[in-house]
Amino acid sequence: MNKLAAMAALGVALSAVSSAAALAQDANQYRDAAVAEAKRIAEGIEPGGYVEVIGQNSGAEGQTLQDVYAAFSEATGIEVRYTGTQDITAIVQSRIQAGNPPNVADIQLGEAIDLAENGQLVDLTAAFGDELTANFGEMLLETASYDGKVFGVYQGMNPFMVWYNPKSYTGPEAPQDWQAIVDWTNEQAKAGNAVWCAAQNAGAGSGFPGAQIVDNIFLKKYGPELYAQWGSGELPWTSEEVKWAFEEFGRVVMQDSHVQGGVIGALSTPISTGYTGLVTDPATCQISLWGAWVPGLIGETAVPGDNIDFFRVPASDPAFYGNELFQSAISVGFTDDAATKAFLQYIASTPAQTYLASLNRWPVANQNVSADVYPSPLLQKIASEYLSGDVQFAAGPNVLNGAATGSAYYKAIVSYMQNPGDLDNILAGIEATTE
Repeated sequence: MNKLAAMAALGVALSAVSSAAALAQDANQYRDAAVAEAKRIAEGIEPGGYVEVIGQNSGAEGQTLQDVYAAFSEATGIEVRYTGTQDITAIVQSRIQAGNPPNVADIQLGEAIDLAENGQLVDLTAAFGDELTANFGEMLLETASYDGKVFGVYQGMNPFMVWYNPKSYTGPEAPQDWQAIVDWTNEQAKAGNAVWCAAQNAGAGSGFPGAQIVDNIFLKKYGPELYAQWGSGELPWTSEEVKWAFEEFGRVVMQDSHVQGGVIGALSTPISTGYTGLVTDPATCQISLWGAWVPGLIGETAVPGDNIDFFRVPASDPAFYGNELFQSAISVGFTDDAATKAFLQYIASTPAQTYLASLNRWPVANQNVSADVYPSPLLQKIASEYLSGDVQFAAGPNVLNGAATGSAYYKAIVSYMQNPGDLDNILAGIEATTE
């Protein structure tokens, strides 16, 4: 290596070290603010004891949450005992039935609504006052309330988008019309190119990525009111509108010539590795319609702006291009005590969610967190375009399904992919779970 090249390499290395140090300094600054906020919230509460939290995130994602929770413990002297599990529904339900629920759990919204209807969740209205209104958008406030009472808070807020690789993508540029994607998909299929990455294998949850594609297709065709009616059970699963959304998913995405690996390949490929085809060289697919977590699943080989980027999900009806759906667990309390309420108030606060955003894992729900806090350019872009832009979020089956209906929905996606001619019976099976 010559002297100039060595100096250049040293400069890059020093720049990376400097950047990492700056990020660490920012994170420490945000952590200090979170500690101060926890002290304010918990003023007058005796230190000691613990808050048990059961959540959906484990591994590195679970550790990120624990870092944020550690700031609460440092400030209050109240230990946070966190457990992350994919079997959260079964575990929480069994704990409730045994009369020993955790203090806090991060569960799907539909399950939380069922528990709120049964009076099993802590009323957080008085604890928060006007703070929730200042921190969260209308849809999040509406979906976190039942009968005029607040029953939960959101930490993450993951919208959906079309992911692509700028180096290999040959489709229309940020189209707003769904038909443009349909036509391009068909053209590429005729040329022998399967453009979709749509892995479905997630163990007991297999099919849920497809379910979320169907939700997007439905919302962008029929709009938020009918989408909400579908989620609440007013619009039957056997309706023509729901059937059309399933069929459009089958026509556009789940054709052997349209999806990487064919239909069988999509069913058998784990979601943890099923989206790397976007960034391989050569790329083996060109687009994926899924959530904000896709780059995280791909890992370090996904370089923002270089080989991974996104555009908004196009709409079949242009009137509904500005509507988007979201994915997020909701944090709820089961025990009506000061420590539990203080913890929930803390994780919803702007300082705590700013600290969470600085750890660069996913978009946060608090609308007062600046996009500049995220180290990742992609998360900055998501926060700017979705969380502080003109987007109108909508709630439907993706977040409103109860446990039984949600499970039936995911299984129905798999069944439909295996046997598309049996769609009427498949949809009737989901409808039976709502009765």
